[in-house]
Amino acid sequence: MKGVHILVIEDAADMLDVLTTLLRCEGAEVVGAANGRDALALYHGHRFDVVVTDLGLPDISGDVLIRILIAAARHPLKVVVITGEGEPSVTRAVEAGASAIFIKPCDWGHVLRYLNGLGVVAAA
Repeated sequence: MKGVHILVIEDAADMLDVLTTLLRCEGAEVVGAANGRDALALYHGHRFDVVVTDLGLPDISGDVLIRILIAAARHPLKVVVITGEGEPSVTRAVEAGASAIFIKPCDWGHVLRYLNGLGVVAAA
């Protein structure tokens, strides 16, 4: 994942820290946001290859955020959801365009294998 640009959106500070640290250890360039509004501001100022997001955000519904991010993308964007939410939130996220959904607590190895399997090429 060396050089892959990832935006992580997670409102739980400890989880945001863990996810960003783990992804950086894998070689990714990672930026974190604690809510949807901050994520959108960061997204419009950078180019990200992958977004990893929670669905239960304090300000914007996860499925709405996914739709906004994908609609604003200037290139194919992969959105990976890591959430504690269940149905119907998961179905709405898939309908919004999420590439994959992992339910907390999830196995980091599964998430990492999925991300590595995306074949994402680092942004130029």
